[in-house]
Amino acid sequence: MTKSARTAIFLFKILPQNLLSRLFGMIVRIPLPRPMLASLIGWYSRKFSITDEYIEPEEGFGCFERFFVRKLRPGARTIDQSANSVVSPVDARIDQFGRLSSDTMIQAKGIEYSVRDLIPSPKAGEFLDGSFVTLYLSPGDYHRIHSPVEGVVAGYLHVPGRLFTVQEYMAKGLKGLFTRNERLISFIECRGKTVAMCKVGAMNVGRISVSYDSMETNRPFSKKTEVFFDGKNRYPLSKGDEIGMFHLGSTVILVFPRGFMEFNQLAAGQRVKMGEAIGSLKTASNAR
Repeated sequence: MTKSARTAIFLFKILPQNLLSRLFGMIVRIPLPRPMLASLIGWYSRKFSITDEYIEPEEGFGCFERFFVRKLRPGARTIDQSANSVVSPVDARIDQFGRLSSDTMIQAKGIEYSVRDLIPSPKAGEFLDGSFVTLYLSPGDYHRIHSPVEGVVAGYLHVPGRLFTVQEYMAKGLKGLFTRNERLISFIECRGKTVAMCKVGAMNVGRISVSYDSMETNRPFSKKTEVFFDGKNRYPLSKGDEIGMFHLGSTVILVFPRGFMEFNQLAAGQRVKMGEAIGSLKTASNAR
């Protein structure tokens, strides 16, 4: 690890990350005059190569946060409709993927962490020897989150925590990064099994919100909360349906039970688009 990376990690450890992120979230929600906001959006779009594939409200975005959680134009993404496909829930870079060794997942080369720490719930036992994929969203990516499979949201787990940046140097240098940061985990029931969608907060992520509940992250004095819905309140999802959004930044980790799915030919560092097939569900005849 370089000296600059060690210094950055040290500074992040002593900074009041959550407070600074809440303040930043307030700043990006301040209404701006339309010409000023257009200039800011133009600069940001050039810096992060954002193309004109989003919907701009007739009245304009009003503030930068509304631009950041922009919706895409119809047809901007294609949802793979193969019967057994698992699709990427986001536009992102694949950082890590593969099978769990018992309860152990890979954060970066030489750094591991436990699914029981990532998902501190009895539900974690359902994912032993399962599989996972870590998807990193860059500042220029589309930041709405969609369902990778067809199913229902059976509940969620909110785990308060720190808000370290999730950039590559931090993933390589800070053990247990994803288990330290605040996260909101949606439990999606699909074909009688549970898929865990772990939305990981990060520095300057003002909020993570979801479509199926009023829960939002990065609130003062938050406590660990686990909620399961009864049958009539479960939230049905088609593959590709919106499930939530990042109000700036971060990472999605999908965790699957053992023998439930297999990945396509993927590579670490590969870019994927929301709706693109990244794997397939195993049928009863080929599940192991």
